[in-house]
Amino acid sequence: MLTYLKDEEEYKELLGTDNVPNDFKNLNIQASSYINRNTHGRIDANNIPEQVQYATCLIIDLINEENDKLSKIGNLKSQNIEGWSESYSTPEEIKSDYEQQKYQVLSDNLWDVIGIDGNPLLYAGVC
Repeated sequence: MLTYLKDEEEYKELLGTDNVPNDFKNLNIQASSYINRNTHGRIDANNIPEQVQYATCLIIDLINEENDKLSKIGNLKSQNIEGWSESYSTPEEIKSDYEQQKYQVLSDNLWDVIGIDGNPLLYAGVC
C-alpha cells in the first residue's frame, strides 16, 4: 500500500509533536490515497517531496478530527442562549467541511510542486 510517510517518527519530526493518532497506519494510508487521487498519481514514490509529506501529516490530522466528530452524537453547531436554541451538524455537513479543509491543505502546500510527468501535482489537464 502506498504511503507518503514512512512511520510515526517521520510524522512527529515534520509536525514537531510527540502526539501521534492512535490509528496512524490506517490514517496514513487514507491520507496518502486522498493525495494520490487528487494529484492524479504524479508523485514519485521513490522521491517524495517534503511538501507532500507535510500535507500528508496535516491531512492525517484532519481525517482523525473528522472521524472523532462523526463518532460523537450531537455535534453542536450553534447555540442561542437567550431564546435557548441549539443546532447540530449532520454527518454530511461534517464530511463536506472536512473535504474542503483537506483540499485547502493540498492547495496551500502543493500548488507549485511538479510531478513526475512535468506538470504541477494539482493540474487536472484538458480532456
